[in-house]
Amino acid sequence: MSPAITPKSAAGRRSLLFAAITVLATLLAWIVLLPMMGFPSATWVWHALGQAFAGPAAAAAALGLVSIIHYKERSVLIWLTTSAALAAAVAAGVIMYSAVAGYQ
Repeated sequence: MSPAITPKSAAGRRSLLFAAITVLATLLAWIVLLPMMGFPSATWVWHALGQAFAGPAAAAAALGLVSIIHYKERSVLIWLTTSAALAAAVAAGVIMYSAVAGYQ
C-alpha cells in the first residue's frame, strides 16, 4: 500500500462518494428516528435504520473491492473505506435481522 491519500481510479473515488452518502444517510436516519427509540414496540425503527445505510454501504464496499482488485488501488484511504463499508453492511444486516426477529 502506498501512503497516498486520494484514490487513483474512478471506482475508488465513487467508493468514497458512497461512503460519504452512507455516513450522511445514517446520521439523518438516526436524527429522524431518535425520538421513536424509547418506545418498546417500535422495533421497526431499527429495521428502518438498517435500511437507511445498507444500500450505500454495500455500494461503497462493492466499488472499493472493484478498485482494489481490478484497478489495483493501493491507497490507504480506499482500504480503510472498503473495510468500514463492509463492516457497515454487515451491521445493517444484523440490525435488520434482529429487528425482524423481534417481531416473531
